[in-house]
Amino acid sequence: MLRFRWEFRATLLLLCVWRSARFAVFLTDAEPVLIRPIHVYQSLIKGVHDYFNNTCVILFHGSVTSIEVEGVKEMDGLLELQRYFSGSASIRTAIMDFHTFRTRIGNTYHHIKRPLFVLLNDLDEMREQFALVSKWIAMAYPTWLLFLRDETSFEEFLSDVYVPFDCMMMVTQRDAKEASEIIREVYQISREDGLRSMNFGKWDPESGFRGPRLGLYQRRHDLHGRNIRVVSINDPPVSRVIRDETGQPFGIRGFFGEVIQLLQEGMNCTFTYMEATSWGAQLPNGSWTGLIRMLIDDEADLGASELMMSSDRLGIIKYTTPVYTTRCRAYIKRPDTTAVNWNAYLAPFSFNIWNAIGLTIIVVGLTIAGIDAFSRKADSLPADIKPKTKSSLSEILFSVFGVFCGQGMEPSFLDPTRLVHLSIHLTAVVVLAAYSAALISHLAIKTFLMPFTTMEGLLEDGTYRFAVVADSADYSFFQYIVVIDNDTNFSMVSFLDDKQNTSDNVLTIMFDQLLTKETDLPPNYFDGLTRVCQEKKYAFMTLDNMASVLQGKVECALEPLDVIMQTTVAMAVPADSPYRGIINSNILLLRDSGILQRLIDLEWSSNERWAKSGWSTVEMEDAAPLLIFMLSAFLVTCMVLLIERLFGREQSRIVKQKSTAN
Repeated sequence: MLRFRWEFRATLLLLCVWRSARFAVFLTDAEPVLIRPIHVYQSLIKGVHDYFNNTCVILFHGSVTSIEVEGVKEMDGLLELQRYFSGSASIRTAIMDFHTFRTRIGNTYHHIKRPLFVLLNDLDEMREQFALVSKWIAMAYPTWLLFLRDETSFEEFLSDVYVPFDCMMMVTQRDAKEASEIIREVYQISREDGLRSMNFGKWDPESGFRGPRLGLYQRRHDLHGRNIRVVSINDPPVSRVIRDETGQPFGIRGFFGEVIQLLQEGMNCTFTYMEATSWGAQLPNGSWTGLIRMLIDDEADLGASELMMSSDRLGIIKYTTPVYTTRCRAYIKRPDTTAVNWNAYLAPFSFNIWNAIGLTIIVVGLTIAGIDAFSRKADSLPADIKPKTKSSLSEILFSVFGVFCGQGMEPSFLDPTRLVHLSIHLTAVVVLAAYSAALISHLAIKTFLMPFTTMEGLLEDGTYRFAVVADSADYSFFQYIVVIDNDTNFSMVSFLDDKQNTSDNVLTIMFDQLLTKETDLPPNYFDGLTRVCQEKKYAFMTLDNMASVLQGKVECALEPLDVIMQTTVAMAVPADSPYRGIINSNILLLRDSGILQRLIDLEWSSNERWAKSGWSTVEMEDAAPLLIFMLSAFLVTCMVLLIERLFGREQSRIVKQKSTAN
């Protein structure tokens, strides 16, 4: 912007010098620089500037030679335009020729934000200079406005100029019948295609400039069958390359295949397909591999695969509008063995509930014993229905405990005792039902011990291998962290908090100690997750949505670690692609209409869980405490029985000896 201001001041100084040099050669038969009245230039240029909200205007008049030939009259007209735009309209304006623009500004033109470049005439020198500039400038960067005379056609003036599909090139010519200006927009679908035009707007002295109401890609929504070269990665199921009988790719299936088909219908184009062996990584010499290289070398027009946005790629390719956002993390195989929970049969109830049940048994036992002891009805009962023996307190307590274990009690002929029996049986039924339900739910929930849940834990464990997709943004991410960690002059490190620094250090160590040792990295996400299931202690970093889709395709249950980063997935085009805008427009239409989200939901919901059956089984480890308890009780019972038998034999022998002695 400083250079732009310098150019503006230099232009004013140059014009002042020209204005003072009134003795310059004046050729009366020379063609004028300004081919419209001053008020037409003023009103029309300001209308276009306001419509596009440009930050500045550069007026191209041809060359220095033409101004010197034209003399004072033309300089007065240019200065009047300068005064109007810079003064009355408050628009930053510069007047220059293409030679000055090329030598003084050159490739730094992109520092001028949203400029409006105005070609004031269609003279031969203007056409030649403009054709030269169009060879090196990004035509789609500025907004162009070209003034043509009645006898000049835009096809003739732009015959040596390539006007890309996304370039905003406006051509205005007079309408002699209505004393107005007809403005048309001109573009080419490809270099091989001819110039196309459509009405853009109109200007007249009464109403001023009137532009279109529709956006650029609402007007230019048709590629008229243009062939787009699509390159993809065979990464099932989200992008699967399909081939013909000769082995040549002719389509894509999966999520990105559906998106491509919708784009083809929306843009009215055709696709030819290619397959890349990898996403692409940057080599030490600065070159790239895989899909990224094909975009850079202009071998493909669109990379249709789940490309993660990374900083090292932003300078060499352009991403489309994001397709979805997801998280990236490492996955490991779920541990095969479940933990033996020795407290499983006591856990359904808390300690206070067990105390309450024990207290209930004691209170009920004491109540029954008290009723039996102090009831007057017991003394008045007939002899044939009186209990033969009176139960002790320990027997009553044991009977009440048996109720909670599902056993019955000896019936009583006392009404108060019967009421107590009814109450304790109802209480036992409720408690037993609640305990059974809680125990079943407790056993049905699979409990397993994760060896670790963070990347730090994976590193500290030391027994796991770690891998990412070869030549991918995942691998570049670790390289980027290493570069930042090793670059002591990197200013952004000082702004990171301690947690971020700790995480970066862990990732750096993982890259140096684990990732660099993997000589055979998986070529895609499916292969990586397959290795997690097949190989022992193998960790693999992937996207959450990819793990969700592929979970039903692998033969084990996957367990995620903590999130490493949030990432955005999009498709990619070459840096100078003219089709990025129309692709983005169609993706936004798919998003706003809900079609894109529906595709995502269908793709993710098509996942089949690796457990084919919906039933949850109880493993042997779940019943281990109960089995051990039963076995222990059986052994103790056998020991007690053996002791009783031995003690009984000893007693019998002693009795026999006494009898013999007598």
